[in-house]
Amino acid sequence: MDELQAELMAAFASELAEHMAGIRAALADADAGRPVDLREFSRRAHSLKGAARAVELAATEAAAHEAEALLLAVERGDRALDAAAIAELRTLADAIEDGAAPPSVETTRDHEPERRVAIAGHRVERLGRSLHVMATQVAEQGQVAERLDALAEDLAALHPLLAMGGDGEAARRLRQATGELDRIRRLHGRLRDALDRSSAELERDGERLLLQPVATLFDGHERAVRDLAAAEGKIARLQVADSDGEADRRVLNALRDPLLHLLRNAVRHGIETPAVRRRAGKEDAGTIAVDARIDRGRMTIAVRDDGAGLDDAAIVARARAAGLIAADAPAPRGAQLHALLFEQGFSTADRLDEVAGRGIGLSVVAEVARRLHGTATIARSALGGTVVSIAVPVALTRRTLLLVEVGDMRVALPSDAVRQVRRIDPTDLTPSGGDTMVTVDGEAVPVGRLCDVLGVAQGAANGSLPAVLVTADGVRRMLVVDALSDVRALLVGDVAAIAADVPLVLGTVLLNGEIVLVLDPAQLVRDRPGIVRPPIAVAAAPDTSSHTILVVDDSITTRTLERSILEAQGYRVLIEVDGLAGLERLRSGLDAIDLVVADVEMPRMDGFGLLAAIRNDPALKTLPVVMMTSRNSPDDIERGLSLGADAYVTKQDFDQGKLIAVVQQLI
Repeated sequence: MDELQAELMAAFASELAEHMAGIRAALADADAGRPVDLREFSRRAHSLKGAARAVELAATEAAAHEAEALLLAVERGDRALDAAAIAELRTLADAIEDGAAPPSVETTRDHEPERRVAIAGHRVERLGRSLHVMATQVAEQGQVAERLDALAEDLAALHPLLAMGGDGEAARRLRQATGELDRIRRLHGRLRDALDRSSAELERDGERLLLQPVATLFDGHERAVRDLAAAEGKIARLQVADSDGEADRRVLNALRDPLLHLLRNAVRHGIETPAVRRRAGKEDAGTIAVDARIDRGRMTIAVRDDGAGLDDAAIVARARAAGLIAADAPAPRGAQLHALLFEQGFSTADRLDEVAGRGIGLSVVAEVARRLHGTATIARSALGGTVVSIAVPVALTRRTLLLVEVGDMRVALPSDAVRQVRRIDPTDLTPSGGDTMVTVDGEAVPVGRLCDVLGVAQGAANGSLPAVLVTADGVRRMLVVDALSDVRALLVGDVAAIAADVPLVLGTVLLNGEIVLVLDPAQLVRDRPGIVRPPIAVAAAPDTSSHTILVVDDSITTRTLERSILEAQGYRVLIEVDGLAGLERLRSGLDAIDLVVADVEMPRMDGFGLLAAIRNDPALKTLPVVMMTSRNSPDDIERGLSLGADAYVTKQDFDQGKLIAVVQQLI
């Protein structure tokens, strides 16, 4: 196939997908008795006929022509859009797709076919602009080199001057060189920050190129469901809700097989035969509905059927036979029982065939969700039948992680699984059976040491115990750690190369040259960590109940972490999102504020502006102020301290112990 033909086929494939999606939607409307735009339906068939002729796909052209003729007959009133016509149109739609299917081609490793990916033009243009800006800023680094060269010449000239005893001239030149060096340092700092921002923007633009409409995940499944149901002696129709969002194409590709497996499961285990459905007062045709929604960077795909629903007795029987429930143990109920369906090798199929997935069960779905750093759940649908949901990140790029310290190691937890960060007073722990419990929102929650789970030594306990509340698969567990370190958005890498045999590990991140393990919340709550017992000697925590701290930060993750740490120590914490709002809060006099923790980089008024305003206000000038920043530039630190900051904490080395120690020294 020459290059022109390849381009034509790529264009045709895109056009085919668009028109077939419209045709399938029109057939679904007709089947459900909803009005159909026959003119639009006919236009799609006509367009496909012409496009197929251009790429010499005779079978597709013929099928499209027949579909167009049938639709024209319906428009003229010569035929009715009845069940027979709908069935004929559906057969012709199948033929259109069959005729366009590429022939199977065997290729060698040295002659693999070229993969062509369609990318929206405006995204390529945006990437080009970002690259241009970055190239310009990189070129400006030449100014630094020129200044350094000039400085080197000045410094070299000092040697003969000093040798001849010209101390005055040497001192003058030295002052000039020092001033120039200071200017170079500031210039380099500005350029470095600009390059950092451009690099981040370039990275985001690159991530956008990987996005693909979520709707493409559901293309072609309507026919598969229909054929699978027919093979089972059933009638089933697929309803796909409109999905306008986009997701990483790698995520969508990974979900294609699990989605097809869920549809097969819905046909085999969910939808009943027409006779059974009639006895239950249902329509002969069962419905399988698929929808996808995106919220705060996570995509949830739900597959619902209106079948008989989950058979708890059958699940218990198969689980006992598979050894998942001990013979003398009581059977779990609800979500815990249904979670067994995702175990390896579990299947309630009474025969192994293509429809039932050859007995693989739902474990493949759960495993793919886990690899994508997501979860899978199954439950009874509120309207009857079953619903299986897969929740995964929209993009396989950066994830927001909570970094914690355990013993002498640092590990990370996905922040979306952390529901609470707090400190536990050992007196609040109560034994219950084989567990230790703590009350959270009026409910007893098991507590465990993360060091016990990881098999590392626990750090020395001092006062209350820092802990995180982790939630996964509907189960909550409070995990005691040694320290809370930071919240960061980091690129999570594949676990296979480093920790393939560690089931607790979800992935890895590289942080300042250190490999940090990202733990799997589902495994942490499932493994039920060991009992937490209060340390033998616990240092008394300072009385902080009478102190109020104002946290001013535009980053919701940073201020949430700071607030959690400070409130866990007993401080009353107030929040404002920028310097101007913080200053207004201070000047209002509504609260007796004892200390301010302020970010440097904020909109409207930055931290330096807030600090200067506080020091120039007679009523506020003695108020302790701690500056927090993600930059550790000496210029910034010097500026903050010169304006009167009482302490300066950089987020690179931020941890809860340092923040608490600074606060306790100041109030």
